[in-house]
Amino acid sequence: MMPANDTPLTEWPLTALAGQHHLAPHSTGFASLVLRLRLALRRDPDPIKRNLVEQILTAAAESEQRLIDQAQRIAELEALSTTDALTGLPNRRAFEAFMATDLARAGRDSHGGTLAFLDLDRFKAINDRHGHAAGDAVLCQIALRLRPAARATDCLARLHGDEFVLAMPGATREQAETRLSELANRVEKQPLRFADALIPVGISYGLSSYDGSADLPTLLRDCDRAMYVRKQARRDD
Repeated sequence: MMPANDTPLTEWPLTALAGQHHLAPHSTGFASLVLRLRLALRRDPDPIKRNLVEQILTAAAESEQRLIDQAQRIAELEALSTTDALTGLPNRRAFEAFMATDLARAGRDSHGGTLAFLDLDRFKAINDRHGHAAGDAVLCQIALRLRPAARATDCLARLHGDEFVLAMPGATREQAETRLSELANRVEKQPLRFADALIPVGISYGLSSYDGSADLPTLLRDCDRAMYVRKQARRDD
């Protein structure tokens, strides 16, 4: 509640202290109020009143800053809870939230999409030969190479270890196959560098189209099976 219009500006904090009004530091007009109060204070002859008003305004500003800092910390914690610490991609929690929304949309609008499950080939051998630092570097570089394949409406996430997923709302299986095939070819043609070593990396992937009738665990199992079939075929070549 703001003070009545007939209350002198320099009396507003005083009446607030008396319980007649609430001087809300987070109201939209607070900045304007502070400016008007400070201008009015210059014309008020009472030094005690000026000092008290200044103290109240300072306390209100400090309270506002504390709330701003708290909101920022909450936002940072929320971002950390949905972001993979190593690659900066969305994590499993963010991916599952995205898919819950998109599967509901697909079931409601009859307009589905395609989910891709991606796994690095021979990643354990990279860790064994070059060390875990090299493995982490490979994961980060792979994440950078995968990002351009994701549209603004897609969700590219790291699930665990060397497992990634790419949810493509509205994409047909054929469209997804074209995108993933081109992506896998680009990755294989460009070995990754770590220290003085060039590390060849391959990607195997599996696809599953969705229309909202299957749940996420089922889609992931279907993708996983398709990925292993592809991976085994690559080993047999």
